[in-house]
Amino acid sequence: MTKSKISAFIFSLLIVVSSCTQTKENKTKITHNYQKEGLSINLPFNWKVKNDYFKEGNRYIELDKYTNYKVESTMAISIFNQKLSADSILNDQINQLQFFYQKVNFKIISKNNPTHLGKFDCITTYYEADDTKDKVYGEVGVMHYKDKTITLQIVENKNNTDRSDYNFMFNTFIIK
Repeated sequence: MTKSKISAFIFSLLIVVSSCTQTKENKTKITHNYQKEGLSINLPFNWKVKNDYFKEGNRYIELDKYTNYKVESTMAISIFNQKLSADSILNDQINQLQFFYQKVNFKIISKNNPTHLGKFDCITTYYEADDTKDKVYGEVGVMHYKDKTITLQIVENKNNTDRSDYNFMFNTFIIK
């Protein structure tokens, strides 16, 4: 083998090795910025805003994560213009979910866990629902930002413990 062929082979091998060892954190950096009416958030490349609207003075945003042209995860964010009780909101949300999933196997995995989501302190409850056809994994969370209360509900079609997308989004989340 000639010296130039060896150099080309080594260069090609380095490219393959570096692309195979890319971390999820690096993959998350391919983003687009969503800005609308005082809200700004960076979204990983496979996330899209499905809805963003105001109702009775509150804001509602729904985002979907696509994998292979199918929705893999959905996140609903509600922004209330006042500080509300996190425990009360979580209980209301869980009661609504229990009613919605009343004909299927609904179970709370863990309740009212203090955690962090990006730059925010958050209280979350995790659940599973199984209708024998599809199993979903969900999370309901509440956080406060200045004089606002932010609730979120995440629904995924697989049990995903990777929070890098959500942490990335909420590290860049700004409301004016």
